[in-house]
Amino acid sequence: MTFLKEYVIVSGASGFIGKHLLEALKKSGISVVAITRDVIKNNSNALANVRWCSWDNIELLVEELSIDSALIGIIHLAT
Repeated sequence: MTFLKEYVIVSGASGFIGKHLLEALKKSGISVVAITRDVIKNNSNALANVRWCSWDNIELLVEELSIDSALIGIIHLAT
């Protein structure tokens, strides 16, 4: 997957602060890769511009995103 516009990675995206942050990023039009423990549970509340990723598959995400130059930031909220 290649993002066509700028995006950020958010760990802990399903938590209290993470959910609010996803809404704010959505409103600003920034795409998000949301990293969480339970993708299936959180994908049911999927937002536009959000791609969910499990910590179990983080290696695949790193490989995929390492060639993409549109990454503008990483926000770490996971505990």
